[in-house]
Amino acid sequence: MKAVILAGGKGTRLRPLTYAVPKPLLPINEKPMMEHIILHMKNHGITEFIISVGYLGYQIKNYFNDGSELGVKIEYITEETPLGTAGCLNLIKDKLTETFLLIGGDNLTNLNFTKFTEFHKKHDGILSVALFELRQKVEYGVYSLDEDKKITKFEEKPEFKFNAGTMIFCLEPEIFNFIPEINKDHQEPINITDHILPKLIESKKHIYGYPFCDYWIDVGRLSDYDKVNGGILYESMKNEKRS
Repeated sequence: MKAVILAGGKGTRLRPLTYAVPKPLLPINEKPMMEHIILHMKNHGITEFIISVGYLGYQIKNYFNDGSELGVKIEYITEETPLGTAGCLNLIKDKLTETFLLIGGDNLTNLNFTKFTEFHKKHDGILSVALFELRQKVEYGVYSLDEDKKITKFEEKPEFKFNAGTMIFCLEPEIFNFIPEINKDHQEPINITDHILPKLIESKKHIYGYPFCDYWIDVGRLSDYDKVNGGILYESMKNEKRS
């Protein structure tokens, strides 16, 4: 099974760290975050990768090369302009003729990819997405009212749970039937969550969610990056201010 890693973004929310280094190469425990992703997927038998690069992509190519040093095979596609999380797949349509994985280059996880792909194949859908449990606590008491504005229920600072999405998908080649080509008439980025999922739901295609309790974090902000590095970033910033 092949895996496509999305690594073309500018990582603007991680500036100033990403002015000179692309987000997937930012170090976590002395290794680029994307190296952690590749090695974890390799542990689940995934050894063929296609990395979509854009911003400072030459650095990613120079670091990983063909992947042989990690015991995997890596190919690259280059987005001259941002194509979106689904639009970029059109560049490699001919290489994705069987079930494949799609993951963001900033999605650190210990998700069991073996069980995830088994789940996908068992349900025989066109798409499966890995879901984590998001808990949101309301800061205020919440009242429920009926039509006459009579209070029927009160909850003090309730907590709600949601099945929230990661950028980790298992997909069938049939997905390309729903991804329009980017051309002179359609040049806006095409994203899998914004544009493709609604089409699949409207078409009543079988798509599935895979709830999991393993570790996952989207390293999209400075606070996220600090968290996965044990607070080192903010501590160093404090030290700089003191000096």
